[in-house]
Amino acid sequence: MTTTATATTTQQRGVCPACFRVQALTAAGCLVNHGYSRPQHWHQNVNTCEGAGLMHFGTAAGRDHTARIAARLRTGADEHDALAAEIAAGTAPVYRRQGIPKSRLYTMVVVDAPTADQRARYAASKTKAADIMRMQASEFEGYVAEWTPAEPRTVAAEKKTTLVHWYWDRLRGKACASSVMGAQRGWATHEIANVTCEKCKARYAKFGGGQ
Repeated sequence: MTTTATATTTQQRGVCPACFRVQALTAAGCLVNHGYSRPQHWHQNVNTCEGAGLMHFGTAAGRDHTARIAARLRTGADEHDALAAEIAAGTAPVYRRQGIPKSRLYTMVVVDAPTADQRARYAASKTKAADIMRMQASEFEGYVAEWTPAEPRTVAAEKKTTLVHWYWDRLRGKACASSVMGAQRGWATHEIANVTCEKCKARYAKFGGGQ
């Protein structure tokens, strides 16, 4: 999220037990709400990390949450392998992506009478997903195995004032790179007079005042 700096203060930070990035902590030692990015591109910083509100990884509670993520990934991998077998055997449906008219979104729909190649490709996609989940589980298990207690770090940080972004239905809320998350958080408005993001103002002008 794009912000403007207003002052400098101190802030405690710790490692998130889910995304493993250093994040700010509340006075109680819990992670603040934050978006996240993983090498596997989970949500790509357009959603709230599941580690938000939890204790940081340097605590036993944070370590235990990471262990639960690893266990959940292994269970999910087993489920994907079982589904792949059912798809290959013809006892589970094959799905494909279908675009939603007049939008950039898509939905998954069942393929009627799929070909052998379509069924094999779809089954292979589930097997690949299972392999990725096991790789991720191993990564988290490694963090847990090497865990040692860690205190939060106190750092100097600028206090931020969040910019207000322009929300436009035709763009599904996205007027600039920051405004998707801004719209989710309520940091967006349809009223251009209340917008403080210069990029959003430029987009507003480019689209002829939102017409």
